[in-house]
Amino acid sequence: MTIRQENHIITLRPRLDLFRPIDNGLLKKAASNALECLEKPLALTLVVNDPQRQTDSPRVLKILSHLIDPACIRILVATGTHRYSSEKMRSFELKLIQGLPIEEIQWHDSQSDELVPVRPNGWRVHPWLVGDRPVLAIGSVEPHYFAGFTGAHKTLTIGCASYADVEFNHASALLPGSCPGRLAGNPVFEGISQMLEDLAASQRLAGVNLVQAGSTIIAAAGGTPLSVLKSLTPTAQDAFIQQIDVSADAIIVETAGPLGQSFYQADKAIMNNQWAVRNGGVIVLSAPCENGIGQDHFVKLLVQAPTASAAKDIVRRRGYRLGDHKAVGIRMLTDPNCRAVKVFAVSKGLSQADTVALGITKAMSVDQALSAAKIDPTHHRTYRILNAGNLCIIAKGS
Repeated sequence: MTIRQENHIITLRPRLDLFRPIDNGLLKKAASNALECLEKPLALTLVVNDPQRQTDSPRVLKILSHLIDPACIRILVATGTHRYSSEKMRSFELKLIQGLPIEEIQWHDSQSDELVPVRPNGWRVHPWLVGDRPVLAIGSVEPHYFAGFTGAHKTLTIGCASYADVEFNHASALLPGSCPGRLAGNPVFEGISQMLEDLAASQRLAGVNLVQAGSTIIAAAGGTPLSVLKSLTPTAQDAFIQQIDVSADAIIVETAGPLGQSFYQADKAIMNNQWAVRNGGVIVLSAPCENGIGQDHFVKLLVQAPTASAAKDIVRRRGYRLGDHKAVGIRMLTDPNCRAVKVFAVSKGLSQADTVALGITKAMSVDQALSAAKIDPTHHRTYRILNAGNLCIIAKGS
């Protein structure tokens, strides 16, 4: 475990000391293995993560361009249910293709009328994924707080599905077994696996998965989507999942980059690490959230339901709506009758009104948040968790 202590606060970070950055030779091998699964196609549909993931798709694409004519590669950006401005999309595209003569780029729209079923009456997907051209997805493997792990399997399914199908899958985030680092018995992952099986029944699929911390790639694998997930989960576990002996009194979760741009994404830092803190403890989120709350459909449920039981009751009566798992998760964490954890946000992008709507407390600094919560690191066990959107700290017995 990577530990550094400063002012009695213990800092935890990904275990990059266990690994070396991989070179282009290993990345080329991964890309070649993926193309082998597709029988070395002359034309390719490439599916990449959207700007809310820090996947180094440009580096993989550059290597693929030496193995297949880039003019025969069309790229689909897997957005899930996210939406972007034209300016943001253009900026992302320029960084992605690096001047390569790519055939075409499209951005998935989960509410498009042009989505097609993968089988009769099946889940609906972007039409490029069920065409004649084989499909290769680039994914990154890290713990996900209810899907177990991310990766190419999720890029190909949740990233390219209809809004209704994403909503149907994510409803399982409220069920037992939906937690970070767990695939077996995880209903969200099991649902994704079934979606992938349906797609693979009529389409040639492959994936290149990366394990990446920041801009550093420490592992890569190419092959079928689930095989490359299986081969890299041990590395992701070693790098991102750590255990502490005793629950903390307070944790400071820091995230930046794509996962720090909005509370909608930064919430992953809280949920990934909530089991590191004791009941009645304190979580301080430190994230810029320059886009504010971001997708805010879950906030309506928070406003309607001041307690965890009220939130669950509303979902039970009216049915799950996308984002409800975030609201229920926040209420279960903060409700005095549940875990009673106090949550603070140190974020320039979140207004006072935003934090009130979220049911958390705005603070100007980490020190101010700890002081308001009556946490003194000289007497209370306090951890600072870096890259907390990917790192997952769990206390023994939690």
